[in-house]
Amino acid sequence: MDLFEQIEWANWKNLKDAEKEILLHQLLMYFVPPTIEVNTIELVNFELYGIKCRTFELELNGELFVFIPGNNEAILGWNLGAEGLRAHELLGFDVEHLAKNTFKTTLTNEAIDSAAEWNEAEMSYDLTSLEGISDYINEHTTDLRKVKIPAMFVQKYALPAGTEFLGIFDTVTGTFEGEIEQFFPHEKQICEKLFPRLSAAESLSWSFPKTLLEKDKFYLEFLPESDYYFVYSHSDCTHAELKLSLKREGFSLLSEDQWEFAVGAGTRRLFRWGNELLIQENESGRHIKSKMDGANMFGIVIDTQRDRYELTSNPTAIKLTQKGSNQSSLIEEMLPLSTYFTSDHVILPEQKLGPTDYLYRKAILIEN
Repeated sequence: MDLFEQIEWANWKNLKDAEKEILLHQLLMYFVPPTIEVNTIELVNFELYGIKCRTFELELNGELFVFIPGNNEAILGWNLGAEGLRAHELLGFDVEHLAKNTFKTTLTNEAIDSAAEWNEAEMSYDLTSLEGISDYINEHTTDLRKVKIPAMFVQKYALPAGTEFLGIFDTVTGTFEGEIEQFFPHEKQICEKLFPRLSAAESLSWSFPKTLLEKDKFYLEFLPESDYYFVYSHSDCTHAELKLSLKREGFSLLSEDQWEFAVGAGTRRLFRWGNELLIQENESGRHIKSKMDGANMFGIVIDTQRDRYELTSNPTAIKLTQKGSNQSSLIEEMLPLSTYFTSDHVILPEQKLGPTDYLYRKAILIEN
């Protein structure tokens, strides 16, 4: 087998660790530009919903990436409607009633039809019936297709658009850890905004801002339930300008096909973590949430807050979503987290990409 055959997922998972290490060093030599600093290479096991991948996690220019094997015949997209999902969740059975009864994982169409008689219509789609929900799902997911996906190095965590990660600022000690030379010119301005002079009355109602943006200078984002900010440099940019900037560094954005494969591994499931959509405040709900928020089967982490879009190389193919005020059903709320969800959101050529609205993920494609 040649290099490209060995880094196909079907072959990659059968290789020994030593063989994988040899291949990785060849990939780093031939496909990663010498201007990119490579550090901390580690073989790691990732697993999600029974799908396992032993692959590399490594630092490129101080940022975490994972190696994702290729697939020459990946099946992507969705046309199966609500198949596999838990019908009693989709149709909104009362939670207390549900707790007292045992349901199958999916109900039959006959059971759904009878349940629909007492559920009130909610939207233009008939989201009180399994058929209506299936139509909604099929129309909001990408078409079923077979595609060739190259092996690739993919950034583990997506970044706010127009930013580069600099480090972490501790609001308790007022100290910064990271790229100090890039942080230092903005330190005074940041501290003035985070530690303003307040009267006694003002201090009672003041709290740290969730985000802090000074265009073309810096961007800060508060970590929930912590005392820390992630600190980024910021450069206002359009989609085309971002792509050009990444190309100069030796990176690119993922295509829609590549994004869907990196997120769901081409599995025939609507959601990467399984079929559970109703997340309750109990041990089961916390377990589902941990699967949603954690690394997937390739080791990448996908944002689940539904407050930002994630960019692909195509400005008309945007993934994830920002929550709307008219999402009244479970499937409307959760479908944007589907691997195959397609948004009708389009980025205009002259539009600047705000870091509070968009995320992007760097990649290096292994193509011949």
